[in-house]
Amino acid sequence: MTTGINEELVKYVRSNLKNLPKTIEYDKMISSAPYNCFDDELTTRRTLAHELALDYANVRMKDYGFDLKRHRQARSDYLSTIFGKIHDDIYLEPPFNVDYGFNTIIGKSFYGNFNITFLDCCLITIGDNVLVGPNVTFTTATHPTDPQLRYEGVEYSKPITIGNNVWIGSNAIILPGIVVGDGAVIAAGAVVSKDVPAYTVVAGVPARVIRESTPFDPYTKNA
Repeated sequence: MTTGINEELVKYVRSNLKNLPKTIEYDKMISSAPYNCFDDELTTRRTLAHELALDYANVRMKDYGFDLKRHRQARSDYLSTIFGKIHDDIYLEPPFNVDYGFNTIIGKSFYGNFNITFLDCCLITIGDNVLVGPNVTFTTATHPTDPQLRYEGVEYSKPITIGNNVWIGSNAIILPGIVVGDGAVIAAGAVVSKDVPAYTVVAGVPARVIRESTPFDPYTKNA
């Protein structure tokens, strides 16, 4: 747990992400410094984000003439009001949950199944061509072990980074501060408490490497 604001990181997120609050508590939160989770602005933004995520299910195909292309674009446009940065080709099944949404960056060709939770007090950065199964949880939030500090609302967070071409199986949990390398597979039900090397398969509680896989880069496959 750090105690200061990462000015370089704050400058980066304010230059590259959308929908951010402009408060000192947000700057602490994104920097993995202790912050007040009961701050009025943060509480307001969490509540609004929860409602926006809930209402995503109301983007109905019937309202777009049963036109798949128009419906997908409408979904993408709606998600851009929640997340910090996405691509038009995102495919995210409703329902899903976010803590804030604006601290989540999602790369190209993302597919997310039902009931994903993005607990994004800190940055969640997801690469290209990532598949996420149902009921997966990405949680950047953590708390002090001191009960007095928890009572006072002190919280902190650690970023999560997911590489390219990753598959995360259903009901997996990705804990704070984790980096998942390119091409990795996280088995269903795994609890990931340590970084996952590229091109490995991890399983279990806590997750451990059970085998390696063959590196693959779709961008150079036909070069």
